Amino acid sequence: MKKLFITTLIFVFTFFQQGHISADDITISISGSIENKTKNSDSSKEYLIKLFKLINNSEEINEISTTNTIKAKFSFPKITIDETEKLFLVTENDGLSVITELQPNEKWDDLNIEIYDRGTNLDYIKITEYSLMIPQTNSIDGKMSILGLITLENSGDKTFQADLSKPDLSGFDLLRFSLPEGFSDLNVDSDLPPGNVMEIPTGFALSNPVPPGIHQIIFSYSSLTINSIFSFNLKLPFGADKVRVLMNAPEGIIKGEGLKSLEKIKIDEDFYTISEGTNYDRGSNIELELSSFAESKNISSIFTFFETNLYKIILIFFISLILLLLIIYSVFLSMKNNPDYKLSEERERLILKIDELKKSLQSGKISKEEYTILEKGFREKLKQIKGEY
Repeated sequence: MKKLFITTLIFVFTFFQQGHISADDITISISGSIENKTKNSDSSKEYLIKLFKLINNSEEINEISTTNTIKAKFSFPKITIDETEKLFLVTENDGLSVITELQPNEKWDDLNIEIYDRGTNLDYIKITEYSLMIPQTNSIDGKMSILGLITLENSGDKTFQADLSKPDLSGFDLLRFSLPEGFSDLNVDSDLPPGNVMEIPTGFALSNPVPPGIHQIIFSYSSLTINSIFSFNLKLPFGADKVRVLMNAPEGIIKGEGLKSLEKIKIDEDFYTISEGTNYDRGSNIELELSSFAESKNISSIFTFFETNLYKIILIFFISLILLLLIIYSVFLSMKNNPDYKLSEERERLILKIDELKKSLQSGKISKEEYTILEKGFREKLKQIKGEY
């Protein structure tokens, strides 16, 4: 996922004053044209363009100059800058801002900036792929982490942005996605222009503009299982060409309208159960139900330890069955009451999983999208463990 840091800085510091001139300043000129890609757009329209510079490795951003286009042409003559500073143009159109980074290796005297008019029609928005992944579950309290990756496309010739000033604005006017009731710890990121995430009881909505083309949204949240079953009504207001669900469980069961089981994927020592469905119409619902989750890694590793090491002790010393049970019970209580041991073991396991993920991606065992989702989940869990340790 590409970072939005530079983009956000430009919007935050739009009204900063011009900085001082240093001894290493150079004089340049910037010019070019604006190409409105929306059909039947107003060819006589003028656009406001602002020139910014980033100073001190993006720690400060200043506005250098402002101009208006004349017959879709613009020019910034004789601009004095430090040759180490990075430059950006911001083109305003119908309340939308298009950011153009000026690369050092390109000519700045014949730039072509593509823009689109604003539209509020969601009919051109569709989901090409919707992936959900459950990389971990906690069998003790029934809490699970869920990761999602949505690939969506704006097939129109306008940048979609909801009219937030409408007095009768509803969820049907927004880019919205459903989540299970009672979800928590929601985190959303995307490659869309800056916007806000609005949490609602049934999911979340985005106010970000959606330019024509393909974009990605990645999100994570926590939810609880009920009687070891995770279920919720996945609503697809924009339809979906493909829906994929993955769970870290060798005997996992995934049920839902149109979903079919695929071959399991092995990552490290874990098997991921996968189900996939295609061609979901706009307004479709999938009643998801996931069950037969894998045991918590800490608990299963303890029993694995007993089965291997104590089995050798039995062979060597012929300990009676009663004594064996007492030893197992004693060791189990000792390890159960030692949180440092469990945290250290879990941390090492996650680090190894992240390394194994990279190898699986390089060998082609998993796709880049699956790698992104899994790697993000493992790193978030690793960060939580470091905070607890």
